[in-house]
Amino acid sequence: MDTTSTILIISGIAICVFVIIYIIALFSASKSIFHGSGAPVDMANVVLQSILAAGQIIVGIAILAMITILIVTDKISSEVGLPIIAAITGYLVGRNFNNKIKI
Repeated sequence: MDTTSTILIISGIAICVFVIIYIIALFSASKSIFHGSGAPVDMANVVLQSILAAGQIIVGIAILAMITILIVTDKISSEVGLPIIAAITGYLVGRNFNNKIKI
């Protein structure tokens, strides 16, 4: 098995594990989050922000996998790819819930 297949398999497994954990967390939170825990608009904002954050993480993992494959297969040099990987990783680590949508 070549390196590209290994990177794709590992990133696919990472995305699947993240999605499974996120769905389990939403399912367990849905049993207690809406029973008298605040205004429905605030709860909807929290759920929307968590979905947006999860989507950004999944897209970030996919982009990191693609750039890693391009570096490994010598389509782009590491001088070009590593700053992009650092920027995407920094953005994903710095993501927070402070920018809530207000209605």
